[in-house]
Amino acid sequence: MKTKIVRSSLLMGLFGLCMGCEGLLDVQNPNNVVEDDVNKPIAATGVANGANGTVMRGIGYVYAPYETATDEVYWIGSRDAWNQLDRGGISDFNNEFSDAAWPFICTGRWMADKAVSLLEGFDAAGTLTDRTDLARSYLYAALVRIVVGETFSDFVMSDKTDASPPIGENNMTTVFDQAVTLLNKGLPVAQSGTSVTYLHLQRRILALRARAQHSKAVRQLMIPAKTTPANPWVSVPAAAADAKLALAAMAAGSGSSTDYKWRIDFFSVTLFNEMAWELVGRSELQIAPVPVDPIAGTADARMRADSADFKNTVAYADRYSPITLISGREMHLIIAEDSLAAGDSTNAMGRLNILRGMNSLVPVTAGNVNTAMKHERRANLFLQGRRLMDMYRFGVQDSKWATTSEAYTTPGTLLPVTIIERRANPFYPK
Repeated sequence: MKTKIVRSSLLMGLFGLCMGCEGLLDVQNPNNVVEDDVNKPIAATGVANGANGTVMRGIGYVYAPYETATDEVYWIGSRDAWNQLDRGGISDFNNEFSDAAWPFICTGRWMADKAVSLLEGFDAAGTLTDRTDLARSYLYAALVRIVVGETFSDFVMSDKTDASPPIGENNMTTVFDQAVTLLNKGLPVAQSGTSVTYLHLQRRILALRARAQHSKAVRQLMIPAKTTPANPWVSVPAAAADAKLALAAMAAGSGSSTDYKWRIDFFSVTLFNEMAWELVGRSELQIAPVPVDPIAGTADARMRADSADFKNTVAYADRYSPITLISGREMHLIIAEDSLAAGDSTNAMGRLNILRGMNSLVPVTAGNVNTAMKHERRANLFLQGRRLMDMYRFGVQDSKWATTSEAYTTPGTLLPVTIIERRANPFYPK
């Protein structure tokens, strides 16, 4: 990772996201901010906002190639590198769109860690005036690790010009452990206040911790064996417990909702959703046709609505479509799968019917719980970066995948460390 990528993105994130943070920009030449300017407590909110923006931008860039490799998105344009991904060629580190995403997700990871480090120092010194900034920083640093663990086969966490070795594919589940550690630090901070901002942070931290633990278990199913497992279900009691706590927090207090969602809202010229730009702006990609709900026997109305919303140019123009990061629906899915994996199909069915009841859909019956579980994950996590690992573990192959592709022959294959990192990092052979 080269210095100019990280440093320029750091400053761009700060300028683009914290224009209200006058102390940070109170220098002789506001276009000449240097890194030392963010080491002051007055810059805390700007630093946390910079972490927010760079992490969210990185996710939008990563989801573009990731989703193209799934059956949720397909290629309709003119760029062959999208076609390669659409046909299941996901592991090519020279792919231009995977490579384009790499600097952005790395910048987000670095900036989030920088925010945690700085704000922990301010908090310890008693100079942090708003502790929600610290809780948010923990949240963003955890989120970026979870996304990395769900989408990349391997990863590198360099510190600007100080190169780090790759984590190693067999060690990638450690990023989920790191995320849980960060969220464990963030939760008591979020619980130290009672305003709606603190309540939202509690909901997001609990839900994200449930997601981290569930995603770790799913990855452990597939890596390193890279074969479709005989039993695709994972039981993670800790994740189910957090999901229940998250649901309780989502339904209580100010800003409560029984259908709670935390979504990325992209909002500026530099911080837009790259996946939306390719799908809506350039039309290089297209959202796949809505599949049939196997319980109702008709096209799934939820996915149709989500697809239409993503492509709503009146609301989001051609590049600002939101991405759902966590939801109450996902919490029900985690609890349902934990029950199903433990042999309790009755409780799993009950949870799935809570989900279906939100949209007044035909309920699941005892004979179709497994089928419903697979579809409910697809319907309720649509375009949220979870589909590829679900396809792998459920033995689903996209009709567009070449039979010689890694996605087809080696289930569990994810995005690689790309060429921009390999050329700059001395730990990779030249």
